[in-house]
Amino acid sequence: GAAAGSAGTALASFIMLSRYLSKELKKPQLLHASVNSRDTAEDQHLLQEVKLLLRDYWPHPILEFSGYTSTFWSGFWAVLPSRAHGEMETLTLNDGGTVSLHWFEPPEMQFQDRIVLVLPGLNNDSRTSFIQGTMSHLRAGGFQAVTLNYRGTAGLQLTSPRLGCADSWTDINQVVDHILKKHPNAMLFGMGFSMGAGMLMRYLGMEGDRCRLRAGVALAGPTDYPAMSRYIESTWKKRLVNWIMVNGVKLFMMRSFFTSPYCKDLSRRDILAAKNLRELEEASICKLHGYADSADYYKSNDPLPVLGQISVPTLVVNAEDDPVVGISTLARDELSKNSRIYTVVTKRGGHIGWGSGGLGASAWTDDMAVDFFQACAIRPRRSVSASRSKL
Repeated sequence: GAAAGSAGTALASFIMLSRYLSKELKKPQLLHASVNSRDTAEDQHLLQEVKLLLRDYWPHPILEFSGYTSTFWSGFWAVLPSRAHGEMETLTLNDGGTVSLHWFEPPEMQFQDRIVLVLPGLNNDSRTSFIQGTMSHLRAGGFQAVTLNYRGTAGLQLTSPRLGCADSWTDINQVVDHILKKHPNAMLFGMGFSMGAGMLMRYLGMEGDRCRLRAGVALAGPTDYPAMSRYIESTWKKRLVNWIMVNGVKLFMMRSFFTSPYCKDLSRRDILAAKNLRELEEASICKLHGYADSADYYKSNDPLPVLGQISVPTLVVNAEDDPVVGISTLARDELSKNSRIYTVVTKRGGHIGWGSGGLGASAWTDDMAVDFFQACAIRPRRSVSASRSKL
Protein backbone atom coordinates (compact mmCIF):
# COMPACT_ATOMS: atom_id res chain seq x y z
CA GLY A 1 0.00 0.00 0.00
CA ALA A 2 2.74 2.43 0.98
CA ALA A 3 4.72 1.58 -2.15
CA ALA A 4 1.67 2.11 -4.36
CA GLY A 5 0.97 5.42 -2.67
CA SER A 6 4.56 6.57 -3.18
CA ALA A 7 4.45 5.52 -6.82
CA GLY A 8 1.19 7.40 -7.32
CA THR A 9 2.62 10.51 -5.69
CA ALA A 10 5.76 10.29 -7.83
CA LEU A 11 3.67 9.88 -11.00
CA ALA A 12 1.46 12.85 -10.11
CA SER A 13 4.54 14.96 -9.37
CA PHE A 14 6.09 13.93 -12.69
CA ILE A 15 2.92 14.87 -14.59
CA MET A 16 2.71 18.26 -12.84
CA LEU A 17 6.40 18.95 -13.48
CA SER A 18 6.05 17.98 -17.15
CA ARG A 19 3.03 20.23 -17.54
CA TYR A 20 4.83 23.09 -15.82
CA LEU A 21 7.93 22.80 -17.99
CA SER A 22 6.04 22.35 -21.26
CA LYS A 23 3.11 24.74 -20.82
CA GLU A 24 3.60 27.10 -17.89
CA LEU A 25 7.32 27.88 -18.19
CA LYS A 26 6.77 29.87 -21.33
CA LYS A 27 9.18 32.65 -22.18
CA PRO A 28 7.42 36.03 -22.05
CA GLN A 29 6.58 37.65 -25.37
CA LEU A 30 8.39 40.86 -26.28
CA LEU A 31 6.63 43.45 -28.41
CA HIS A 32 8.84 46.17 -29.83
CA ALA A 33 9.26 48.18 -33.00
CA SER A 34 11.62 46.51 -35.48
CA VAL A 35 15.22 47.57 -34.95
CA ASN A 36 16.63 49.29 -37.99
CA SER A 37 19.53 51.51 -38.97
CA ARG A 38 17.81 54.58 -37.55
CA ASP A 39 17.70 53.14 -34.03
CA THR A 40 20.34 54.54 -31.73
CA ALA A 41 22.83 52.49 -29.75
CA GLU A 42 20.64 53.13 -26.67
CA ASP A 43 17.60 51.55 -28.32
CA GLN A 44 19.51 48.48 -29.40
CA HIS A 45 21.28 48.15 -26.05
CA LEU A 46 18.03 48.35 -24.09
CA LEU A 47 16.34 45.87 -26.40
CA GLN A 48 19.08 43.34 -25.67
CA GLU A 49 18.88 44.08 -21.94
CA VAL A 50 15.13 43.41 -21.90
CA LYS A 51 15.61 40.15 -23.80
CA LEU A 52 18.14 39.01 -21.20
CA LEU A 53 15.82 39.95 -18.34
CA LEU A 54 13.06 37.74 -19.71
CA ARG A 55 15.12 34.64 -18.94
CA ASP A 56 14.56 35.13 -15.20
CA TYR A 57 10.78 34.60 -15.33
CA TRP A 58 9.69 31.59 -13.22
CA PRO A 59 5.94 31.53 -12.45
CA HIS A 60 4.92 29.74 -9.28
CA PRO A 61 3.36 26.35 -10.22
CA ILE A 62 0.51 26.75 -7.70
CA LEU A 63 0.07 30.41 -6.78
CA GLU A 64 0.28 31.47 -10.44
CA PHE A 65 -1.73 28.56 -11.80
CA SER A 66 -4.38 31.00 -13.04
CA GLY A 67 -4.88 34.73 -13.21
CA TYR A 68 -7.47 34.59 -10.44
CA THR A 69 -5.25 32.69 -7.98
CA SER A 70 -2.26 34.97 -8.50
CA THR A 71 -4.44 38.09 -8.35
CA PHE A 72 -6.12 37.06 -5.09
CA TRP A 73 -2.77 35.95 -3.66
CA SER A 74 -1.22 39.36 -4.35
CA GLY A 75 -4.40 40.99 -3.02
CA PHE A 76 -4.08 38.96 0.18
CA TRP A 77 -0.54 40.27 0.68
CA ALA A 78 -1.70 43.80 -0.08
CA VAL A 79 -4.25 43.90 2.75
CA LEU A 80 -1.94 42.42 5.38
CA PRO A 81 -0.56 44.96 7.84
CA SER A 82 3.07 45.82 7.22
CA ARG A 83 5.70 47.92 8.89
CA ALA A 84 6.09 51.04 6.78
CA HIS A 85 9.74 51.98 6.48
CA GLY A 86 10.68 55.52 5.59
CA GLU A 87 9.75 59.14 6.08
CA MET A 88 6.51 60.87 5.08
CA GLU A 89 6.44 64.39 3.62
CA THR A 90 3.24 66.34 2.99
CA LEU A 91 2.97 68.49 -0.13
CA THR A 92 0.33 71.16 -0.77
CA LEU A 93 -0.56 71.55 -4.45
CA ASN A 94 -1.45 74.75 -6.28
CA ASP A 95 -5.21 74.24 -5.94
CA GLY A 96 -4.94 73.62 -2.19
CA GLY A 97 -5.04 69.82 -2.54
CA THR A 98 -2.80 67.67 -0.37
CA VAL A 99 -0.66 64.69 -1.36
CA SER A 100 2.21 63.03 0.45
CA LEU A 101 5.60 61.69 -0.55
CA HIS A 102 6.85 58.61 1.26
CA TRP A 103 10.64 58.54 1.05
CA PHE A 104 12.21 55.14 1.69
CA GLU A 105 15.31 56.89 3.05
CA PRO A 106 15.32 60.43 4.51
CA PRO A 107 15.24 62.89 1.57
CA GLU A 108 18.21 64.87 2.91
CA MET A 109 20.61 61.93 2.55
CA GLN A 110 23.41 62.55 0.07
CA PHE A 111 23.23 59.43 -2.15
CA GLN A 112 20.09 60.58 -4.00
CA ASP A 113 21.42 60.91 -7.56
CA ARG A 114 18.92 58.30 -8.83
CA ILE A 115 15.34 58.59 -7.63
CA VAL A 116 12.33 56.45 -8.60
CA LEU A 117 8.85 57.95 -8.18
CA VAL A 118 6.46 55.05 -7.42
CA LEU A 119 2.77 55.38 -8.34
CA PRO A 120 0.49 52.88 -6.52
CA GLY A 121 -2.70 51.42 -7.93
CA LEU A 122 -6.30 51.59 -6.77
CA ASN A 123 -6.76 50.73 -3.05
CA ASN A 124 -2.98 50.84 -2.49
CA ASP A 125 -0.63 53.41 -1.01
CA SER A 126 2.95 53.64 0.19
CA ARG A 127 2.19 51.51 3.25
CA THR A 128 0.94 48.54 1.21
CA SER A 129 3.25 45.56 1.66
CA PHE A 130 4.17 45.02 -1.99
CA ILE A 131 4.79 48.76 -2.48
CA GLN A 132 7.12 48.62 0.52
CA GLY A 133 8.76 45.56 -1.06
CA THR A 134 9.26 47.44 -4.32
CA MET A 135 10.81 50.40 -2.53
CA SER A 136 13.17 48.04 -0.72
CA HIS A 137 14.15 46.37 -4.03
CA LEU A 138 14.83 49.77 -5.59
CA ARG A 139 16.97 50.87 -2.64
CA ALA A 140 18.99 47.64 -2.80
CA GLY A 141 19.56 48.37 -6.49
CA GLY A 142 21.07 51.78 -5.78
CA PHE A 143 17.98 53.98 -6.12
CA GLN A 144 16.15 56.20 -3.71
CA ALA A 145 12.45 55.34 -3.79
CA VAL A 146 9.66 57.82 -3.12
CA THR A 147 5.99 56.87 -3.38
CA LEU A 148 3.27 59.37 -4.21
CA ASN A 149 0.17 59.04 -2.05
CA TYR A 150 -2.73 60.60 -3.94
CA ARG A 151 -5.33 62.97 -2.56
CA GLY A 152 -7.40 61.35 0.17
CA THR A 153 -5.24 58.21 0.45
CA ALA A 154 -2.81 56.96 3.11
CA GLY A 155 -4.70 58.80 5.84
CA LEU A 156 -4.62 62.19 4.09
CA GLN A 157 -7.57 64.50 4.65
CA LEU A 158 -9.16 66.01 1.56
CA THR A 159 -8.33 69.71 1.35
CA SER A 160 -9.77 70.27 -2.14
CA PRO A 161 -12.77 68.82 -4.02
CA ARG A 162 -10.70 66.24 -5.89
CA LEU A 163 -10.08 62.55 -5.17
CA GLY A 164 -7.07 60.38 -5.93
CA CYS A 165 -8.02 58.56 -9.14
CA ALA A 166 -6.97 58.03 -12.77
CA ASP A 167 -6.72 61.77 -13.42
CA SER A 168 -4.13 62.21 -10.66
CA TRP A 169 -1.51 62.13 -13.43
CA THR A 170 -2.19 65.87 -13.65
CA ASP A 171 -0.56 66.27 -10.20
CA ILE A 172 2.69 64.57 -11.22
CA ASN A 173 4.39 67.67 -12.66
CA GLN A 174 4.08 69.52 -9.36
CA VAL A 175 5.51 66.49 -7.58
CA VAL A 176 8.41 66.33 -10.06
CA ASP A 177 9.02 70.06 -9.53
CA HIS A 178 9.24 69.47 -5.79
CA ILE A 179 11.58 66.48 -6.03
CA LEU A 180 13.94 68.16 -8.48
CA LYS A 181 14.00 71.32 -6.37
CA LYS A 182 15.30 69.19 -3.52
CA HIS A 183 17.65 67.21 -5.77
CA PRO A 184 18.35 69.30 -8.90
CA ASN A 185 21.05 66.96 -10.22
CA ALA A 186 19.16 63.71 -9.73
CA MET A 187 18.08 61.30 -12.48
CA LEU A 188 14.35 60.79 -11.96
CA PHE A 189 12.49 57.64 -13.02
CA GLY A 190 8.84 56.57 -12.77
CA MET A 191 7.26 53.23 -11.84
CA GLY A 192 3.53 52.56 -11.72
CA PHE A 193 1.25 49.70 -10.73
CA SER A 194 -2.19 49.14 -12.31
CA MET A 195 -3.99 52.52 -12.18
CA GLY A 196 -0.63 54.10 -11.36
CA ALA A 197 0.83 52.49 -14.50
CA GLY A 198 -1.98 53.94 -16.60
CA MET A 199 -1.35 57.34 -15.05
CA LEU A 200 2.38 57.03 -15.77
CA MET A 201 1.84 56.20 -19.45
CA ARG A 202 -0.65 59.05 -19.82
CA TYR A 203 1.80 61.44 -18.15
CA LEU A 204 4.78 60.32 -20.26
CA GLY A 205 2.75 60.68 -23.45
CA MET A 206 1.36 64.08 -22.55
CA GLU A 207 4.81 65.37 -21.60
CA GLY A 208 6.42 63.98 -24.77
CA ASP A 209 9.72 65.72 -25.49
CA ARG A 210 9.44 67.84 -22.33
CA CYS A 211 9.46 64.79 -20.05
CA ARG A 212 11.89 65.11 -17.16
CA LEU A 213 11.77 61.43 -16.25
CA ARG A 214 14.68 59.37 -17.55
CA ALA A 215 12.63 56.18 -17.99
CA GLY A 216 9.43 54.48 -16.86
CA VAL A 217 8.13 51.04 -15.88
CA ALA A 218 4.38 50.35 -16.12
CA LEU A 219 3.15 47.11 -14.50
CA ALA A 220 -0.33 45.69 -15.19
CA GLY A 221 -1.47 49.06 -16.45
CA PRO A 222 -4.49 49.76 -18.66
CA THR A 223 -3.57 51.14 -22.07
CA ASP A 224 -7.19 51.53 -23.19
CA TYR A 225 -9.57 52.63 -20.41
CA PRO A 226 -12.85 52.25 -22.36
CA ALA A 227 -11.91 48.72 -23.44
CA MET A 228 -10.88 47.79 -19.90
CA SER A 229 -14.17 49.08 -18.50
CA ARG A 230 -16.12 46.87 -20.89
CA TYR A 231 -13.85 43.89 -20.19
CA ILE A 232 -14.23 43.97 -16.43
CA GLU A 233 -18.02 43.82 -16.75
CA SER A 234 -18.08 41.09 -19.41
CA THR A 235 -18.46 37.84 -17.36
CA TRP A 236 -19.68 36.89 -13.91
CA LYS A 237 -16.11 36.19 -12.71
CA LYS A 238 -14.92 39.59 -13.86
CA ARG A 239 -17.99 41.26 -12.37
CA LEU A 240 -17.14 39.55 -9.07
CA VAL A 241 -13.58 40.94 -9.18
CA ASN A 242 -15.05 44.33 -10.07
CA TRP A 243 -17.43 44.15 -7.11
CA ILE A 244 -14.58 43.27 -4.74
CA MET A 245 -12.51 46.18 -6.03
CA VAL A 246 -15.33 48.71 -5.78
CA ASN A 247 -16.07 47.70 -2.20
CA GLY A 248 -12.38 48.09 -1.41
CA VAL A 249 -12.61 51.65 -2.69
CA LYS A 250 -15.65 52.32 -0.49
CA LEU A 251 -13.90 50.85 2.53
CA PHE A 252 -10.44 52.38 2.13
CA MET A 253 -10.41 55.30 -0.31
CA MET A 254 -13.83 56.82 0.34
CA ARG A 255 -13.24 57.07 4.06
CA SER A 256 -11.54 60.46 3.80
CA PHE A 257 -14.23 61.71 1.40
CA PHE A 258 -17.09 60.81 3.74
CA THR A 259 -15.47 62.86 6.53
CA SER A 260 -14.70 65.84 4.27
CA PRO A 261 -16.82 68.97 3.71
CA TYR A 262 -17.23 67.95 0.05
CA CYS A 263 -19.34 64.90 0.92
CA LYS A 264 -22.48 67.04 1.17
CA ASP A 265 -22.26 67.82 -2.56
CA LEU A 266 -22.82 64.18 -3.55
CA SER A 267 -25.21 61.35 -2.75
CA ARG A 268 -23.68 59.02 -0.18
CA ARG A 269 -26.46 56.57 -0.97
CA ASP A 270 -25.53 56.39 -4.67
CA ILE A 271 -21.86 55.91 -3.80
CA LEU A 272 -22.54 53.07 -1.37
CA ALA A 273 -25.01 51.44 -3.78
CA ALA A 274 -22.50 51.27 -6.65
CA LYS A 275 -21.99 47.67 -7.79
CA ASN A 276 -18.96 48.28 -10.01
CA LEU A 277 -16.21 50.81 -10.63
CA ARG A 278 -18.08 52.56 -13.43
CA GLU A 279 -21.12 53.21 -11.22
CA LEU A 280 -18.90 54.42 -8.38
CA GLU A 281 -16.98 56.76 -10.68
CA GLU A 282 -20.20 58.25 -12.03
CA ALA A 283 -21.56 58.73 -8.51
CA SER A 284 -18.41 60.40 -7.19
CA ILE A 285 -15.45 61.30 -9.40
CA CYS A 286 -17.43 62.41 -12.45
CA LYS A 287 -19.66 64.73 -10.42
CA LEU A 288 -16.84 66.07 -8.26
CA HIS A 289 -14.27 66.53 -11.04
CA GLY A 290 -16.64 67.81 -13.71
CA TYR A 291 -16.82 64.88 -16.14
CA ALA A 292 -20.05 64.36 -18.06
CA ASP A 293 -20.01 60.61 -17.38
CA SER A 294 -17.65 57.65 -17.08
CA ALA A 295 -17.00 57.65 -20.84
CA ASP A 296 -15.80 61.26 -20.61
CA TYR A 297 -13.65 60.38 -17.60
CA TYR A 298 -12.00 57.47 -19.42
CA LYS A 299 -11.46 59.43 -22.63
CA SER A 300 -9.90 62.37 -20.79
CA ASN A 301 -7.31 60.19 -19.01
CA ASP A 302 -6.77 57.35 -21.49
CA PRO A 303 -3.12 56.51 -22.29
CA LEU A 304 -4.01 55.13 -25.75
CA PRO A 305 -4.09 58.40 -27.75
CA VAL A 306 -0.68 59.52 -26.44
CA LEU A 307 1.33 56.26 -26.44
CA GLY A 308 3.02 57.32 -29.66
CA GLN A 309 4.26 60.51 -27.99
CA ILE A 310 6.25 58.76 -25.24
CA SER A 311 9.86 59.79 -25.78
CA VAL A 312 11.72 58.08 -22.91
CA PRO A 313 12.47 54.34 -22.53
CA THR A 314 9.38 52.71 -21.06
CA LEU A 315 8.98 49.07 -20.00
CA VAL A 316 5.37 47.85 -20.07
CA VAL A 317 4.58 44.48 -18.44
CA ASN A 318 1.17 42.76 -18.60
CA ALA A 319 -0.03 39.18 -18.10
CA GLU A 320 -2.15 37.12 -20.50
CA ASP A 321 -4.34 35.92 -17.63
CA ASP A 322 -4.94 39.30 -15.97
CA PRO A 323 -8.64 39.28 -14.91
CA VAL A 324 -8.70 43.07 -14.43
CA VAL A 325 -6.67 44.54 -17.31
CA GLY A 326 -7.53 41.89 -19.90
CA ILE A 327 -4.86 41.08 -22.45
CA SER A 328 -7.44 41.68 -25.18
CA THR A 329 -7.49 45.35 -24.15
CA LEU A 330 -3.72 45.78 -24.54
CA ALA A 331 -3.01 48.35 -27.26
CA ARG A 332 -0.49 46.12 -29.02
CA ASP A 333 -0.36 48.06 -32.29
CA GLU A 334 0.21 51.46 -30.70
CA LEU A 335 2.76 50.09 -28.22
CA SER A 336 4.66 48.28 -30.98
CA LYS A 337 4.92 51.38 -33.17
CA ASN A 338 6.99 53.34 -30.65
CA SER A 339 10.62 52.21 -30.37
CA ARG A 340 10.82 53.85 -26.95
CA ILE A 341 8.38 51.29 -25.53
CA TYR A 342 9.36 47.71 -24.63
CA THR A 343 6.23 45.64 -23.99
CA VAL A 344 6.48 42.30 -22.20
CA VAL A 345 3.56 39.87 -22.03
CA THR A 346 3.81 36.93 -19.61
CA LYS A 347 1.58 33.87 -19.71
CA ARG A 348 0.95 34.00 -15.96
CA GLY A 349 0.91 36.71 -13.34
CA GLY A 350 -2.69 37.83 -13.13
CA HIS A 351 -3.11 41.39 -11.91
CA ILE A 352 0.16 42.37 -10.21
CA GLY A 353 0.61 38.75 -9.20
CA TRP A 354 4.11 37.99 -10.52
CA GLY A 355 5.88 36.25 -7.69
CA SER A 356 9.17 34.90 -9.09
CA GLY A 357 8.52 31.36 -7.91
CA GLY A 358 6.67 32.57 -4.82
CA LEU A 359 9.58 34.58 -3.40
CA GLY A 360 7.39 37.54 -2.42
CA ALA A 361 4.81 39.62 -4.26
CA SER A 362 6.03 41.12 -7.51
CA ALA A 363 9.63 40.05 -6.87
CA TRP A 364 10.29 39.27 -10.54
CA THR A 365 8.95 42.57 -11.79
CA ASP A 366 10.77 44.46 -9.03
CA ASP A 367 14.08 42.96 -10.11
CA MET A 368 13.28 43.58 -13.76
CA ALA A 369 12.44 47.23 -13.03
CA VAL A 370 15.71 47.74 -11.15
CA ASP A 371 17.75 46.20 -13.98
CA PHE A 372 15.90 48.26 -16.60
CA PHE A 373 16.44 51.51 -14.69
CA GLN A 374 20.12 50.68 -14.18
CA ALA A 375 20.52 50.07 -17.92
CA CYS A 376 18.82 53.40 -18.67
CA ALA A 377 20.90 55.26 -16.09
CA ILE A 378 24.27 54.26 -17.55
CA ARG A 379 23.37 55.09 -21.15
CA PRO A 380 23.53 58.65 -22.50
CA ARG A 381 20.04 60.07 -23.00
CA ARG A 382 18.94 60.09 -26.63
CA SER A 383 18.41 63.52 -28.16
CA VAL A 384 14.87 64.79 -28.60
CA SER A 385 15.27 65.15 -32.35
CA ALA A 386 16.33 61.52 -32.70
CA SER A 387 13.47 60.42 -30.49
CA ARG A 388 10.79 62.15 -32.49
CA SER A 389 12.12 61.56 -36.00
CA LYS A 390 10.95 57.93 -36.02
CA LEU A 391 7.41 58.42 -34.68
